[in-house]
This record gives sequence, structure tokens and C-alpha cells, in this order.
Amino acid sequence: MGTSRIKGFTLIELLTVLAIISILAAMIMAVGPRVIERAKLRRLDNALRQVSTALVAYYTDNKTYPPGYGYVGFEHAKDRNAPAGPADYSSYYNLKPFMYLMGYHGDAGLLDEFSTSFDTDRDGQIGLLEFSHIGDLQPDGKYKFEWNSWPRYLGTAEPALDTELSNQLQAEQRPFIYIPVNKQQFSRAQKFWLQTGAQYAQTWDPENINLKGITFPPRSYDAYVLIGVGPGGSTFGLLPQPLNIPAETADNSRDLYHILGLRAYFLATRDLNANGVLDFDFRARTQLREAGPEIAYEFGGQTLQNELPCDTPFNYGPYIYVSEWNGRYENEALGTN
Repeated sequence: MGTSRIKGFTLIELLTVLAIISILAAMIMAVGPRVIERAKLRRLDNALRQVSTALVAYYTDNKTYPPGYGYVGFEHAKDRNAPAGPADYSSYYNLKPFMYLMGYHGDAGLLDEFSTSFDTDRDGQIGLLEFSHIGDLQPDGKYKFEWNSWPRYLGTAEPALDTELSNQLQAEQRPFIYIPVNKQQFSRAQKFWLQTGAQYAQTWDPENINLKGITFPPRSYDAYVLIGVGPGGSTFGLLPQPLNIPAETADNSRDLYHILGLRAYFLATRDLNANGVLDFDFRARTQLREAGPEIAYEFGGQTLQNELPCDTPFNYGPYIYVSEWNGRYENEALGTN
């Protein structure tokens, strides 16, 4: 009677299979996150294009881009008597998110996929340019807002905004930061900062010849920038804090948001070495070597290394979309594919 032999794997075969599995796992762990990040970046680009298309449609209908949160209403351009209490805030200031004004508030497909809350600079609080009303989601999928009872957010504790601020800190994603400006006003402000060597727009002097006579609001907003946190997960200081100067605090801080907006727009669109690439954009800094300890150029008598306006130099930088940019973005030199 013959004997049967049970066939199986030898030790060498098992070790070979395990080695192959280990190599494949290592490759997946190394390549997988990058593939996921690229997919998210493609979706991010698509969301920015859709938001931009909606903004263009709004401009076509209204001859202006939407005002930013906290901006003075156009009808109050000559009215310096800003209200002292919340009862009249909603009729004097714009307290509505730009996405709400365009009819896309709450659209998940148009949010910043890399954001994890409304706190884009990760300092544990909501800055003025980070603030954007969420509202209360209703069973029908719409949002309820109490514009008439809400104060204008000035970065300080306001019991009426406690729930709103808590919701913003706990939100999983947020809309893109939206900064609209008037190009003529910005051109004057930009000239002021360049001439004074203020590389981070860290000053404002209404008596300076370039800024003298600028009043808010302008006749229209004809340019804007959208800012997302990008893979770095932060705006890295591109949303400036108030300077606490009289120009910001006069008339119950009437012009505060307008000045902040011009300063943020300057930082987002900054190109001090005039090479056609934004200084602080994620793609420029990671793909075109716009930043690094070995990169230096002269500006205003200083040697700069293009550090971000925060305590983290040479990092990724935020994701920036400018409505009118004549640099290397137009030919997709900074594509993410």
C-alpha cells in the first residue's frame, strides 16, 4: 500500500511571500498618502473653480463681487456714524457669509477639504478674517440665521456669539477664506507697503500720501482672493491681526475689516522678487522652490528669505487662488497632476 505525501509551503517559500508582502506594504505606505493628497488637491482645485464661477456670476449680476464679512454697506459710504450696538449692525454692516450671498451656503462640495475647523491658523480661536456664520441647520436642509440680533464679531467675547464660535471651532470643514478688494484702493495700499519696506503689510498710515483719502466702502469690489489651508493645514499668518491703531478703532471700528482685507490681499498676492510666482502659495513653495534657507533676495534694503509671516519658516504655505493673476498660474505651471 502506497503512502501519500501532504504538499505545502516550504520555509523558504513562506519567507519569500512574507518578504514580497512587506515590500508591497512599504510601497503602499510610501506612495498611498501622496496619491490621496493629489486626489484631494484635484478636488480642491475643482471646488475653487466652482466658487470662482459663482463669484463671476454674482459680479455679472451686481457689478461687484460680494462684500466681505464685517464690511460697511455701500449705502453707508458717506455715513461715518457707525452704530454703537447690535440692534443696527445688520443694516449697516454685511454680516452674511459670501457663500450665503451667492446661494451656496452649506454646499459640502465647495468647502476647503483640507480644513479641520474655522481656526485656520491653529491658535485655538477664531480670528476676524476666519469668522463666517454657520447658522442653525434645519430639518429641511436649510440654515437659519438671526442677523438682526447678532453683533459684529470683533474678536472679543460676545455671549450672543458663543454658540456660533463654538460651532466654528468644532466644524469639520469650512468655506474658503474670501477677501474682496477694490483694485484702485489696493494699488495705493500696495505702493505704500512696498515703498515703506513693510513686507508683511504690518503698518497702516492714513496720513501717508498713498493712503490719504481712501475711504470705505469703495464703489465696488473688482478683485478677490480665495485662501485654503492646503496640505499644510494652516494659513500660516496670511490672515493678519488688527494693528490696534486709531484708523481701525475710530467710529466703533467702522473700517477695521476693510483695512484687514487689504493687508490680507497684499500678503496673499505678494511677489516681492517679481518672478511671476506668489511668495506664499503652497504650489510655488513646494514645486517651484519659491522658499527655502538657500533662497534669498533683496527688498527695501533687506535680505529676505521669503519666510512666512508666522513662526514656521519655509513650510508649505496655504493654497491661494487670485481672481486676476498674471503670473505663472495662467499656463498651469503650478498644476497638481
